[in-house]
Amino acid sequence: MSEITLPIEAGNPLLVKLDSAIGAVRGAGRLLLSKKTSEIIIESKGGKDIVTEMDRASERFIIDYIKARFPRDNFFGEELGEKTNGDGGRWIIDPIDGTENYVHSIPNYTISIGYEDPDGVLSLGVVFNPCQNELFYAVKGHGAFLNGEPIQVSQVQDPALAVSLISPPLMQEKVSIYFRMMETIFLNTRDMRHFGSAALNLCYVACGRADAFYEFGVKYYDIAAGLVILTEAGGSYSAFLDSENLLKTGNIVATNKHLQNWYKKQICNVIGE
Repeated sequence: MSEITLPIEAGNPLLVKLDSAIGAVRGAGRLLLSKKTSEIIIESKGGKDIVTEMDRASERFIIDYIKARFPRDNFFGEELGEKTNGDGGRWIIDPIDGTENYVHSIPNYTISIGYEDPDGVLSLGVVFNPCQNELFYAVKGHGAFLNGEPIQVSQVQDPALAVSLISPPLMQEKVSIYFRMMETIFLNTRDMRHFGSAALNLCYVACGRADAFYEFGVKYYDIAAGLVILTEAGGSYSAFLDSENLLKTGNIVATNKHLQNWYKKQICNVIGE
């Protein structure tokens, strides 16, 4: 546990879980970096979504690594789905968040692992960018960290000074409203960036590199780990609308907390609620 910095007592089960999650993402990162992008086989998952054999290999590695240490834990991953083994907690895995970046050798892809305790409470998150060797992690109630150093969200309160992280929707029917939303927010903020990984976006808001992030239709495995890291860094998140369930629609707006209401208002104005 030498690379973990965390104000949590030795012997706490979550510390052991965190250590294993970090070992898993480090190993998966080495696996992904060992493959030449020219050799990667790409398959379509429908529409603009793709998958590679390395997505599946990374997820298998993570499951095998963690299962060897916690045989009664369960798993939910993007590629291999639900795997039930016993009465333990559940690991939420995105083996490559930003596969398009990965296959094009763009360094903004991550490996993301969240953990729910046996009561279903999302308790820890680890997000690793192997190209840049940046490891984000957090345990519920104990703060968030980047490579061992504590992180916090920005203190920006004026939308005119805010930098937004965005991600175009995979669903074609959402494109028009997405660009209307983008125009409204862009005209009233400082700038925008698109990195191609929801997990990375949440971590960048968590460490103050950006002030807000919004996206249509993310999946639970895209954001589970990042949500822990963001909230432990002082940020907040919600669905676009109060009337919708974030985990069902996947429509997320996440900010440094100071700007949450403003971003939600702009989004609601565009959507028309």
